Amino acid sequence: MYLTDLAFIEEGTPNYTEDGLVNFSKMRMVCFRISHIIREIRQFQQTAYKIEHQAKVTQYLLDQSFVMDEESLYESSLRIEPKLPT
Repeated sequence: MYLTDLAFIEEGTPNYTEDGLVNFSKMRMVCFRISHIIREIRQFQQTAYKIEHQAKVTQYLLDQSFVMDEESLYESSLRIEPKLPT
């Protein structure tokens, strides 16, 4: 979410004005968003989260039988979303 927000500002707003000057409005916006995001992330990192261990979840995540090689992943991708003719 944070990365999308920053990317939108970066890609959606020009670095320079129509006169060829630095777009300080964009720079202020970027600095404000970055500082806001850092504050939020720090707040989340300081919060203690009580997460109980779930053995079934751990077992599922560590199960190697679900791992597919690159070719199988590519074939599955094409089945789900076929290439469009160019």
